[in-house]
Amino acid sequence: MTNPTQTLVLDAQNPWPGLATYDETAKDFFFGREEETEELLRLIRLSPLTVLYGKSGLGKSSLLQAGLFPKLRQEYFLPVYIRLNIATAETMPFIDQAAQWFREALKASGAEYPDFEENENLWCYLHRRDLEIWSQDNHLLTPIFVFDQFEEVFAGVHPDLPRPQVLCSDLANLIENKIPPLFTVDNADKRLIDKLDLLSQRYRVVLSFREDFLPAIKNWERDVPSLLKNWCQLKPMSRDRAIDAVSQSGAAIIAPGATSEIVDFVGNLDSNRLEGDTTIEPVLLSLCCYQLNVRRQNSKAPTIDVELLRKVGQEILEGYYANALASLPAAVAKFIETKLIQGDRYRSSYPEKLAIEEGLITAKQLAELTDKHRLLRVDQQLGTPRIELIHDRLVSVVRKARDLRRFKTEVKRVWMFAIAIVLLAMTFSGWQKWQEVNNTEQLLQTFEANSSRSPDLKVYQQEARANRIFLQIRDDKQRHAAGKIQDILAANNYLVPGIETLANGPSATEVRYFRNNEADQAQKIADLLLKEKIPGVSTKYIAGFENSKSIPNGQFEIWFAPDAFQ
Repeated sequence: MTNPTQTLVLDAQNPWPGLATYDETAKDFFFGREEETEELLRLIRLSPLTVLYGKSGLGKSSLLQAGLFPKLRQEYFLPVYIRLNIATAETMPFIDQAAQWFREALKASGAEYPDFEENENLWCYLHRRDLEIWSQDNHLLTPIFVFDQFEEVFAGVHPDLPRPQVLCSDLANLIENKIPPLFTVDNADKRLIDKLDLLSQRYRVVLSFREDFLPAIKNWERDVPSLLKNWCQLKPMSRDRAIDAVSQSGAAIIAPGATSEIVDFVGNLDSNRLEGDTTIEPVLLSLCCYQLNVRRQNSKAPTIDVELLRKVGQEILEGYYANALASLPAAVAKFIETKLIQGDRYRSSYPEKLAIEEGLITAKQLAELTDKHRLLRVDQQLGTPRIELIHDRLVSVVRKARDLRRFKTEVKRVWMFAIAIVLLAMTFSGWQKWQEVNNTEQLLQTFEANSSRSPDLKVYQQEARANRIFLQIRDDKQRHAAGKIQDILAANNYLVPGIETLANGPSATEVRYFRNNEADQAQKIADLLLKEKIPGVSTKYIAGFENSKSIPNGQFEIWFAPDAFQ
């Protein structure tokens, strides 16, 4: 197992990891958390178990690796960084995963230590009477097992269910130094017991997890009574400490006067107006500094100055937001932009359970935005886990994205309305061809003059006169042939206002009608076309216009196929 947080090698020209974690190799560029490092070290000296918790994005992993681990080594502790994998817990229990991380840490340290015996578990190895781990400079080392992101064990599991306790029972024995059941039964291996010091505890444990999982993990106190007796809560940085961190890490590339401007930009701070959250989120600070440095290098500038910040600062945050949402559905962005900001300047929050139940965001999507991108966090508010942006600084970014989305929606709506108007105008364009209408009316008048000779003919004429047919051809090459059809329809007492050209249409000729009771009349029109050798003519009902005022009773459309007149 390798440390998954190791991503970048930092140096004086590249002193920030962006969204990645500071690992132990980056200790020379990790500043601003000196007080927390000393507090953790003090707690570790006092007790076998120390708990570190805090909101996501505050840099717990960086504090442990780049801040605490170097200090631990100075006092001859052997840090063992551990990320448990719940997906493989059935085949490789947590205690065995921890043992594997321990073996790798021993090997990497260059220390002198006894090998694990075959089938020897971690608890037995650590309680050997003869266990000694010697550093390369001949000092006894004390292992310290650091379980980072321990909330992953409990994620997605209700705290009242037994599964987390079952999976963690061996860890509980290790942390509390409980004698495992295998040594308390009547047939226990006496020779093995003689090799062990069952009461000693020559190791330390640190558990680190997100603050919103505190209620779930607190339930583990039944197995680990000392769980929350020795704890440290990580909080956001103050402005002064953030300025100190940036100025020290970026000493070689920050222009004079730019540090405070960068910190105030990240913290959304204004000396003339202090409102909202006045603390600094380390993840945003590292992200902005990293991206500013990328742009400095691209422009081949010697330093990061205020001008560069003012030019690209907001663009950096907007790019961060867009990148975080790039692989997620639009509904997630809509949730953030409508539920997680209040007005134009402040964050809001939304109950985590309700958001998932309502389908606004899935648990997997939320985990991606909290753990990977650090855009959101889940905060316990009056006992209820609620989703929120990590900082007020992002409100302006989300607001702009929201307004742009609304603008695009409105533009789309206007375009759709305009297209509908154009199509409607094109559909009824025949009404504008009054000369053709007048010619048809003259034919009708002639028909009316003759209709008095037959009462049945007069009834048919009255029925047909109410029917109007609009002709739709595919190109102007069809216009002459369609004109002949127009004359034939007019001779059969149909009103044909005109001929319209539409490039798109059906593959076979259709007579379209808009009311169910006009199906027979549509078929009569189709029969006329079939008599004129128009191939493949069919009727088609267009739903949704039964009570329409825009399309009157007795209106039909003939849509000719591309090969209708070949």
